[in-house]
Amino acid sequence: MIPLARETVTLYNRRLVAGADGRTREVWRRRVLRGCSWVRAHERVRDDGIVRYAASVVCRIPASPDYLSPGAWDALDAPEGTFTLAAGDILVYGAVEDEITEDFSAAALLKKYERGGAMVVQSAKENTALCGLAHYVARSSWGSAVQRGHRP
Repeated sequence: MIPLARETVTLYNRRLVAGADGRTREVWRRRVLRGCSWVRAHERVRDDGIVRYAASVVCRIPASPDYLSPGAWDALDAPEGTFTLAAGDILVYGAVEDEITEDFSAAALLKKYERGGAMVVQSAKENTALCGLAHYVARSSWGSAVQRGHRP
């Protein structure tokens, strides 16, 4: 349990799966998590010598027996009832029911919830050695050219 953390977030775990045609596709699994913290901030980012302002989000998720490290989650073929936290996953502020499918893409989900709070996890960390405060941390920032996938 994280003191004073009362937020609810929806986690979309991304998994790359090889299809019968040999092409890799993304499969998403949704899970609602409670007792989290969600903090938005603004920071200065240096990008090829240019200083820009970027928005950032840090989400802390309380430790859970359902959590598996990304390597274990993949090795066990993403067992039902479990979750992980890794770069490329998506977090949305609040409990949402949308599923990412062929008809409703991850990009559409992010666009739908961008004002209320949605992020692509850029880094994740397990802070489970903290007695009484064990948690996982997901970080993301946007606004820099690198995060948008192109250079100015």
